[in-house]
Amino acid sequence: MARLPDFPGNFSRTARTSLAGRIMLAAFAALALSLAVGAGALVWDARRSVSAELASAMASATQATATALQDAGASDAPDLVLGRAVRMFDGNRHIRALWRDRSGVVRLASQPHVPPAPPPAWFVRLIDPHAEAVRLGPIWLEPQPFNEIDEVWNGLLDALLIVGLLSILGIVLMAWTVRRALAPLEAVSAVLARVGAGDFEARAPSGGVVEVAQLAHGVNAMAGQLDSIDRENRRLHEQLLTVQEEERAEIARDLHDEIGPYLFAVNIDAAAVRDLAASGQPAAIPARADLIQSAVAHMQTQVSDMLRRLRPIRAVEFGLSSAVQDLVAFWRARRPGIAFDLALNIDDAALGLGLREALYRVAQEALSNAVRHGAPSVIALSAELAGDSAVLKVTDNGAAPHRPGGRPRFGLTGMRERIAALGGELVIDQGSGDEPGKGGWTVTARVPLHAAEPVRP
Repeated sequence: MARLPDFPGNFSRTARTSLAGRIMLAAFAALALSLAVGAGALVWDARRSVSAELASAMASATQATATALQDAGASDAPDLVLGRAVRMFDGNRHIRALWRDRSGVVRLASQPHVPPAPPPAWFVRLIDPHAEAVRLGPIWLEPQPFNEIDEVWNGLLDALLIVGLLSILGIVLMAWTVRRALAPLEAVSAVLARVGAGDFEARAPSGGVVEVAQLAHGVNAMAGQLDSIDRENRRLHEQLLTVQEEERAEIARDLHDEIGPYLFAVNIDAAAVRDLAASGQPAAIPARADLIQSAVAHMQTQVSDMLRRLRPIRAVEFGLSSAVQDLVAFWRARRPGIAFDLALNIDDAALGLGLREALYRVAQEALSNAVRHGAPSVIALSAELAGDSAVLKVTDNGAAPHRPGGRPRFGLTGMRERIAALGGELVIDQGSGDEPGKGGWTVTARVPLHAAEPVRP
């Protein structure tokens, strides 16, 4: 099959990305955005949670320390009481207690709990609420957010692990779903490529989602139409080759049957003229010359007939209007009882030769059908330019039963094929223009002007 022409074009980088790839990129972007929003919300909630936990721990520690200071003030060994007050914060997860003397030197400090694997410093700076220390006499209470931040960090790692596993599972499922949903679309794309290469018998599967199934249906319909057109073109091409071979065979027969014998006769007469001249019989030469002249005249007539068959003069070569007028004059002379109403408002220069020929043949066939089958009293024929189309209309008031389309006729088929080949339409309606549906027929041919190049004056 003939390959359709390629259509070069510039395609952007985005246009080269597959639909599945673009869907996956969009899914990745949505996932990344969701993770970013979730991380921001988690950080905000963690800061608030750590701050609330430290505030609660600080309130409890302040109350306990205040009680210890009261006990130290009433004891005979205040230093011992203050030491116990500091030591009770050993291993505390949120508070560190310091006992400072009057000069600010640390006399004793508690040992808070230290996480075995502290979180990164950047995460501590991000979550640390920066709570201030509280002084109760010689005792200083400093907030220690590291353990709470470590819990948040470990929870975040666990959440990231779960989210990561779920994301991987979701992406795998999404990729599988997208590939499964778009598999018919890939088949449609492959069919389009085959159709573009000239394989009009290719068909796409009709499965998949509704949109893809509709697309496949449209592609199959298009391929079917192209296949029908291609088959028709090949049939017409074969028919044309057959007609050409028949014409060549007919011309060969005519040359053999009509020209060959006369050439042979001319050859004999020419030889006889030479012999007569050589034998001294000039009186017999004119008779032979006449025979040669007659044979040549016959051959000229035969050659002229062949040339006319090879390249007949078209009736429309001198204009559609004049050709239609000659056609009407032909029927008017033979059917004087029919009134012919002509309205030819068309510029022949705007019509190509092929378009004029098609309109003339429609008029010829429509007039012939009306005169031969309908016995009309009036036949109206008009031709005009309507927008970007040429319109020819033949209307008669004859008897209704002579419908040209009742059974397929060669003339009607020829009219339709001529008009369809030029991208036009042929409409045949029962009824004349004045009384539609009651009698007669109206044949309307409408052909776009761009169907053929106009004849330039």
